Formats: sequence, C-alpha cells, structure tokens
Amino acid sequence: MNMSSLDWLEVMRKEYFQSYLRQGGSAVKFVVSAEEEVRRALPQLFSKMAKNDAYVFAKADAQYTKIHMVDRLFHKIAKQIDWDGLAHLFLSRLLVENGYQVPDDRAAFSLQAIAELNDREEMLLRRELRSWLEKAIYRDSGMCQEFRMAMVRLCLAQLDSGDPNPFLANAVKEWLCGELRLISALKDALIFQKVARHNARDMLASLVYWVRLVGKGGLILTLDISQYMVVKRSKEPDAALSYTAAAAMDAYEVLRQFVDGTDELEGCLIVVIAPEEFVKDERRGLNRYEALKLRIWDDVRDKRRQNPFAPLVRISKDSASPGVAASGFTQGTPVANGEEMLHRRAIEALRAGVPNRDAVQVLGCAQPEIEGQFRRMLENAQRSVTEGTTTKGILLDGGFGTGKSHTLEYLQELALEKNFACSRIVISKETPLYSLVKIYRASIETILIPGKRGGTLAEVAGELNFQGPQYADFYEWVHGPSGELDSRFAATLFLYERMANDRELSHRLVRFWSGDPIGVVELKRYLQACSASNPYTFEKISQTDLALQRFKFASRLMVASGYSGWILLIDEAEIIGRYSLKQRAKSYAELARWMGGLDASSYADLGYKSGLASVIALTDDFQSAILEDKGDREKIPNKLREGRSETDVLLADQAEAGMRLIESERARLVGPYDRMIEETQEKVRTIHASAYHWAPPTIPSVERLSSTRMREYVKGWITEWDLKRLAPEETVDLEVTPLRPSYMEDAEFETPAEEDQAGVGTEDVASPTELVGAQVG
Repeated sequence: MNMSSLDWLEVMRKEYFQSYLRQGGSAVKFVVSAEEEVRRALPQLFSKMAKNDAYVFAKADAQYTKIHMVDRLFHKIAKQIDWDGLAHLFLSRLLVENGYQVPDDRAAFSLQAIAELNDREEMLLRRELRSWLEKAIYRDSGMCQEFRMAMVRLCLAQLDSGDPNPFLANAVKEWLCGELRLISALKDALIFQKVARHNARDMLASLVYWVRLVGKGGLILTLDISQYMVVKRSKEPDAALSYTAAAAMDAYEVLRQFVDGTDELEGCLIVVIAPEEFVKDERRGLNRYEALKLRIWDDVRDKRRQNPFAPLVRISKDSASPGVAASGFTQGTPVANGEEMLHRRAIEALRAGVPNRDAVQVLGCAQPEIEGQFRRMLENAQRSVTEGTTTKGILLDGGFGTGKSHTLEYLQELALEKNFACSRIVISKETPLYSLVKIYRASIETILIPGKRGGTLAEVAGELNFQGPQYADFYEWVHGPSGELDSRFAATLFLYERMANDRELSHRLVRFWSGDPIGVVELKRYLQACSASNPYTFEKISQTDLALQRFKFASRLMVASGYSGWILLIDEAEIIGRYSLKQRAKSYAELARWMGGLDASSYADLGYKSGLASVIALTDDFQSAILEDKGDREKIPNKLREGRSETDVLLADQAEAGMRLIESERARLVGPYDRMIEETQEKVRTIHASAYHWAPPTIPSVERLSSTRMREYVKGWITEWDLKRLAPEETVDLEVTPLRPSYMEDAEFETPAEEDQAGVGTEDVASPTELVGAQVG
C-alpha cells in the first residue's frame, strides 16, 4: 500500500504549493516511512520546493528540539527566519504602494537614502512612515499584540541600518528566538512577556500571517518526530535528546492542536515525518493517543492504493503508485475566488473527519432540537447576570463519528453571532477535566472574541468603559461583601482602572486574571502609591479556588465589556474513562459543576449570575461502558466514603450528582437516516466539484448499516472522488475499519495535580522582572 515518495511530493507541489496554500489554505500532513533515507530526505526536498515557489521554510527534528514544548518549537522556527529580510520586504512594498521609490541595493536602504531619492525632508518622512506602520501593522488584528510591536520595531530598524541596535531590533530578535535573558530589555517596545506555552501558538499563527503579508506564499514546516519512538537512551554525552512515553503523548497533543487549528492559519503546511513505529508501537505510537489517531487515521481507504490527499500517508522510495503518476495529472487546481477556497478548506477538514467553521458553513447542522435547546441556553446565560439565576449546561450524547464535534463547531458560530465570547476545549492529557486550573488556562488560550481574529482577555479588558453603567455594576460586584471573590480581584481591578496609563502594570494585571501569579508585596506597593482608601487584605487561597473565581470574574468582565457572556464548548469528555478512580470521581464532580448540577446560588456554581454556560460532548456508550460495566456508579461513592473524611464524602456526593446527570440529562444527537445521508452526500459532492473544477460522478454510498457513522460516509465519498479525479479509469474498492474510543485506564493520563493544591499565600513576593516574565503553568 505504500506510495512512491516522489509521486506524493508531486501531488503536494501541484495541488498545495501551486494553488491551495498560496491562496490561503492550510493543512497538516503525516508522512510515515520505514526508510530512514526517505525521512531524512523529505525536509531537504520540501525546502527546495519552498524556495522555488517563494515560501518560507523551517524545520524541527525531535533529536535536537523538544517538539512537545510548543514554545521551544516556536523558538526553533524563529531561529531559521530572516526577520530583517522580511521586514525589509514589507517596508519596501509599503513605500512603493504609497508612490515612493526605493534603492535597488538593500545595503543602501536607509531613511536618509529614501528621503534623498524622493526629494523629501527626512524628519517629515519618518513621521509619515510611522503613521503608515501604525495603520498597516499595529492596527492589524491578524497578529497578536506582542508580535505586532516586534514587527514595527524591526521595520523601523531597516531605516537606520547604521545604528548597532536600532529600535531594540537585536533584543526583539533575541526575544523571538528565546535568547533574551531579561524581558525588561523590551519594556520600551511595550513587550512585557516572554514567548511561553500560553502564547507560542498565537505567535506562530502571527508569523504565518506576517509571512503572507510581506508577499511570500506562506510557511512550510517539517517536524521529524522519529526520536520520540526511540526507547533506549544513548550513552553518548553529545547524542540526541531522549524522551519518555509521557513526552511522546505531549507531542501528540501539540500535533492534535495543530490539526484542529488549521482554520486559524492561512498559507501554512505542516508536514509531520514519522517512522513505522508511529503506527505500530503500542507503547509510544499513535494507538496510545486516540485524540490524534481519530483525526488522521485512514479508517476509510481503498484496498489497493492510498489517497495522496489523506492526512496520513505511507511512503517509500521506490513503491509503485497505481493511478497517480499515470493519470496525466500535470498541474494543480487553481482557486478562483473566496467561495472555492471556502470549499477547499472544508474538504481538507472533512478528509480528516475534523469539522472546521468552513465545513459547518457549507454543510449546516441537522440537529434542530439541540440547536433550539442551545439558543434557549444563550438567552438564559444573558439574563443570568441581571436576574440572578443559574444557567444550566447541555450534555451532548452521540457515538464516535456521529457529529458531536461538528455540532459543537456549529453551536460556537451561533454563540459568536449572538455576541458571546467562546472557548473550545478538547479534554486531553494536557487538559484533564478534573483540573479546574488547567481547564481555565485552556479556556483563556482558546478564547474567540466576536468580530476579531482570535482574541485575548487583554483585548476584552481594553474595551471596558470606566464611565459606563455596565462597568459600575461590575466594579460594585467585585468589591461587594458577598465574599464570592478573593480581594486580589478587587485590588487588581482598582489598579487597572486607576493606573490605566501604565502599560506594563496593565499587562501584569490582565495576566493575573488570565492565570498567572502576582506578587502580594507588589500589589500592596502599588495600592499604597495610589492612596487606595479600601483596605485590601490578602489571605491564602488554593489554586483551584482561584481558578473557580477567575472563571466567574472573567465572565463578568466580558459582560462589562459589552459581550453577552462566555460559552465553553467541552469536547471529548469521554477520556475521563481512562483516568484512575479518584480522578474519575473528580471529573464527575466537575461535570456536575459545569452542568449547573451543584448547589444552586452557591459559591461553587459557575453558572450562577455569571453569564457563563457550557456544552459538554460525551460518547453514547459511556454510561454502559463506565458507569455500569466498570461499576463507577456504585464503586466510586462507596470507595470515597470508606475513609469517611469530610473532603471525600463531599466529593462522593458531587461525583454522584455528575453521574446522575450523565444518566438523565443527555441531549442525544440524531443519527444518520436515509434523507440526511442523501442530502449530505449532495452537499459534499457540490463543494468537491467547486473546489476542484470537475464533475464528481455519482457513486454508491458506503454500505448503509445501523453501525455506519456519518464520518465514515463523508470520508468514503471524498476518498472515492479524490481517487477518481486522479485516475478516472481506475476502480475504487473502499474498506472501512471502524474506530471506537478506548476506556482502558492509562497511567500517562494521570497528570500530577500538585499545582492544583498548591496555595497562593499572603507572602507571595515577586520582583517586577519575575512578574513580567511569569508563565502560565
């Protein structure tokens, strides 16, 4: 079944490099080969293709780069980018677009030379250029704020090349590459935090956007993960890095996030290179991490040949590839307009069985009852703040491949249309349901703000109107006597308003709201400087309680900033079946919290008066497999009550509440029926035709059985049309290997939760530099 590496590369060059990527498409491809020679050659071949087609290329090899740490990965990429060259390209284009001539020789490129060439006064030209850069970069929300500030500095530095460190350009490049020792060196550039786990993904998305903004086709990135499959540690002192199985799982989670995030990127191709162990090794391979496997596995495939467009392909140096090279496939399919690109991006997502906003837009959602229930939930969430009520959550119930993720994506678009902020959270090893601290961090990192490209809590806070009635209500609630919030929130909100002109302090305060620590000594010093009349006192509080209060504070902050509320969409909650007994108990308790199933009007009820509501997706066999067959319904409460400690008894009660909700409150997705299948097939056929400028033939559907999932139908249609388009004369004989989630307990998912119990004390002392550089986690 292996296909020729050259045949696959030719399809990638023609269909992706020459059309799809250049017009703004993105994709993640996994390439498996047993031949080390092939794996080693791929980065060089992609580098050559990128150079020929005016793309920026970067690579990372797990032998030398910890790919499972996304900040380290970004730094590795940044070290391969010609930052000055890109800034020079952008500035040159900007000048030409505004009617100016620029020197042909880059070495002669300076503000003085440009002023002389265009008969302008240098000082006035500098002022004009700053204004252009503000409009073209600083006001462009396609990039995160720190990245925009960095690019402005690099562009300005191109005008004064004689200065050894113009406009902090060297410090900016050290910051991008992870080599800056003290972040305080960039204070004048209004950059106050290092690139870390919580912002590295936004930085990478900003880089991709910047690359296209300067006129390049996009970013091509190869990631060789072969080293994660190596079990034995080398005895050589200078040998490659070695990894535990847990690190391999972390790497798969990073890759899973890339797969799910392709619709946030434009013009980006990520090629993941792996050995055969990746698909065979039970200890370190793909089978160990279902969240990634369910997104890329070729569960619907032709019996004789591979689909070169599939998210996972197996290649070798000399394999024959029937129906690819022989098809006369000479050039890529052009993308003529925005609608065609929408359809291409939708098809690309559906190939992997991962619905994105493009797929949802063209296919819609055939779940009217759930849509109606969700719309009512939005109305209740919006009223909850003013009416003092609790918003009950929704628990989606559906089998694997029946459309839970598709439905969540559709509901997210509805919420954004209703002016709600949204966070999409996939339960995983990195984000376990039982850890409120990590769920909060994931919620902030994935937040979408209506009308903006991505979003951060800083952008939400920046929209506060200190003179408006909504802010007055919010301020009164935060400072109120109810005891719902720790005094750190009241103190930081007071300082945020009073010290609004101190950009560094404002950043630090918002980072505290987002999950970072903050020093009490520093808070007291600033409060004293502001002559605060309110006697703020700070007591010790656990990280879990602090996360709980952050959820309520952030949601009310969004309402005060003019948004309707905050919706959390929690996917793949069935992974809790793989936790240990105690962690499953905590997860059931958290599920009850998110569903509004704990004591109404209580401190622990996140849906009470907050504008916050959630939807949780769970597999339809979870109750029978875990609550009944594994015995959680009886085993967990009995085990917890054996010790008779107050904490365990309370957890037992809360876990029981969560399990009762699973048994009684599920909103079941409608499974595929004949009319739904036929209508969906026609929609997919129409968008495939539009995306590739051809007429897909009428084909028989994947065999209609009660066990056949909609995912299998859709992947089957697309696979057959892809192969027919490449080789019309070849027959297609599909086979389906049903994928089902596993509920076997896995110790690798039992992430230590010490940080959840660690308290925040009254003597938390941190210097300004430490606070500025603080990282989530």
